[in-house]
Amino acid sequence: MPSSWLVRMRKAELAELAQKANLPDVDGMLKDDLVEALQDHLEANETTFAKQSTFSEFYRRTGNGSPVKRERASPSDGIAVTKTRRRQTRLLENVDSEEPTPEKALVTRTPRTVSRVASRVTQVDLPASPAQLAEVADQQFKAAKTKAGELWKKTGTEEIIELVRENASSVTAVQLAVLLIESVGLQWNTVATVHAFDTPTVPQLSLNSQNVYLPDLRVLLTSEFWAPATLWSLTSIFLPLLVSYFFNLTLRTNTRHKSSSRAYTVDPLTFNIVKAISQYIVYQTSCVPIAPAGVVPAAPILACAENVPFAFWSGETVNHVRTKIPGQYYGLQIGAIVGVLISLYDAALKK
Repeated sequence: MPSSWLVRMRKAELAELAQKANLPDVDGMLKDDLVEALQDHLEANETTFAKQSTFSEFYRRTGNGSPVKRERASPSDGIAVTKTRRRQTRLLENVDSEEPTPEKALVTRTPRTVSRVASRVTQVDLPASPAQLAEVADQQFKAAKTKAGELWKKTGTEEIIELVRENASSVTAVQLAVLLIESVGLQWNTVATVHAFDTPTVPQLSLNSQNVYLPDLRVLLTSEFWAPATLWSLTSIFLPLLVSYFFNLTLRTNTRHKSSSRAYTVDPLTFNIVKAISQYIVYQTSCVPIAPAGVVPAAPILACAENVPFAFWSGETVNHVRTKIPGQYYGLQIGAIVGVLISLYDAALKK
């Protein structure tokens, strides 16, 4: 029987051990063959390797020990073992040769019957304990949580959120958001909606007919749409862009560091200052406020007694832009103030 000390070793460890024992031709052997060959080699050369610490564990496990300390077994022990084995073999042959009697057959079958009954008892489904139910529920919860996490990663939602957050964390993004709110509010109040059709009635679902209104796109062919749109674009986009492109203070402050990350194509601070000034000139000074006689208003009044035209745009167009923007004139000024504060904050962070 192979030594358990050799069987527990890996093949690489056995090969190293065989090399130390000077065992030739072990490269192509399987692990079992290597164990058997190594054990035969160590047993045959016990006097050579028993004193080495590398193989001391092998001889200790096999019970051989050191050749110096080991006492030789007497010849009588081997004879006794041989006789005992022969006697056991004869007894087994006698037992096999005996014919089974009814009593012996009954005794022989009884343990088998009992084992069958025991196996049937063990196959009966017993109710699970609360601890087992809790463990199964916990395993199912962990599996569902892992599966949900994998599905969430496959959607790429986290990457999209990080991308949006990275792009929105800038002065340009804040300025575009302000302009988007102003433009959408202006067009929403400029383009009227007309009745398009009615939805069908579904009695089975208790759904009544509803009127559906859609934007009247015919207004895009008239000056009622383009006159307010061009006036707002001039005061909120094109004029501030032109001035802030030439009066760009970020280029001047960047000459020492030579870093393109601190320079803008247009100066955001100048852009918002020019935007606030142009909106004040066009929408506030052209309005003659309504006030009772002899009463000086504490704050500008949005209602105008007279709409003063500006350049190519009529007074009605100026008043339309002033009153249809979200927050009206104050909404325009708040957007410009937000842009100024964001520009100053960004400049302070880059210092």
